[in-house]
Amino acid sequence: MTYDLLIVGSGSAGVAAALEASALGAKAAVVEAGVLGGTCVNVGCVPSKYLLRAADAFHRARHPAFPGLRTEALGVDWKALLAGKEGLIAALRKEKYQEVLEAAGVPVLRGRARFLDGERMEVEGREVLAGRYLLATGARPFLPPIPGLRESAPWTYLEALSAPALPESLLVVGGGPIGLELAQAFARLGSRVTVLEALPEVLPQEDRELARLLRGYLEEEGLRVHTGVRVEAVAREGAFRVRTDRGVFEAERLLVATGRRPDLEGLGLERAGVERDERGFLRLDPSLRTTNPRVYAAGDAAGLPQFVYVAAQSGRVAARNALGVKAPLDLAALPRVTFTDPALAAVGLTEEEARRRYGAGVRAATLPLSQVPKALTVRDARGAFKIVVDEEGTVLGLHVLAHEAGDVIQEGILAVKYGLGYRDLIDTFHPYLTLAEGIRLVAQALDADPKKLSCCA
Repeated sequence: MTYDLLIVGSGSAGVAAALEASALGAKAAVVEAGVLGGTCVNVGCVPSKYLLRAADAFHRARHPAFPGLRTEALGVDWKALLAGKEGLIAALRKEKYQEVLEAAGVPVLRGRARFLDGERMEVEGREVLAGRYLLATGARPFLPPIPGLRESAPWTYLEALSAPALPESLLVVGGGPIGLELAQAFARLGSRVTVLEALPEVLPQEDRELARLLRGYLEEEGLRVHTGVRVEAVAREGAFRVRTDRGVFEAERLLVATGRRPDLEGLGLERAGVERDERGFLRLDPSLRTTNPRVYAAGDAAGLPQFVYVAAQSGRVAARNALGVKAPLDLAALPRVTFTDPALAAVGLTEEEARRRYGAGVRAATLPLSQVPKALTVRDARGAFKIVVDEEGTVLGLHVLAHEAGDVIQEGILAVKYGLGYRDLIDTFHPYLTLAEGIRLVAQALDADPKKLSCCA
């Protein structure tokens, strides 16, 4: 079998690459050894956000925000909840991966792929030749080398999202996005949850002011969050016992959310002359080409920011470059969202990053969500908007902590991407009553006290 482009991996990066290759008139195929669809639809974005939304609905039924409402949450049927999740995953896998590839005329070769040399691969013993190869094999959870950890068989997000039952108590090691999202979901569904983070702050990549606000909201809900905690050893004697430099923590289950590593084992990279960097990811040039000029890479295995939209865009870019159509991968205005409640969405630089890069001319303003009329109307004023601009007023970063923060960050993405000034945001219409109005208000807060602004004028 001979192809113009052979893509290893059927996740977001691989499928986007296949569709791009097909659109360019190339003969492409996808190799998949496991379940079609990769991380996002099967074990990542879709199931985790499903669980988060279910937990949110249960929590709001138990805690109605409006006076005069009497609601009740009778309980959680965990097995039925998981069955709904699996039904959604199966439907999306069929409609958005299998049927899309079929419509594009891209075959899926089932089995494990490995390089025979720098020009040939085999799939389950069948030799396959392609003009170019694209590795989009994704990443898998990482367990740090802590004594007793691996032997204790903890959960990663893979096991947590398909757990046989809700645990009465849960320890979460890792205060990044995955750790906090799952911690809050399990807490709202009834587990007693404790989070242990080695660094001084949760969400260390985010704005300090908003990350600290979020931590406070989580603790108000009953989560126990400990930062600056170093895990020294793990043992399992019925319950999990986690020894740290701050004492011993115990729980029925342990969830480790300490990052992910590339899934590249068994590909025969050495035989193909494909090198990896010091972190284990593929070594790439700006065109996403590896150290073998016939081999390209995309998505999480390429060491790119681990977001599904980055994987998809990098798949399209890598396919174009592999087929001789030059295309850049621009990550300058890359958004990120932590889907807790409230959610934390951001684009561009934090205030700390901006001051380090641009100095004293940087200005920042923070607008409490209590100054946004929509938040008052829906009786959920937890959170804030924050804007960062340079000396000329160009928007360097926008950060939003609110229930639907991810749905309003797009304006900030466009502002950072196209170098808009904060006055451009002020002079743009923002419909009333919407959360997006907070973007205009926080821009105005650079020059005026938001408490002295009219809610509608």
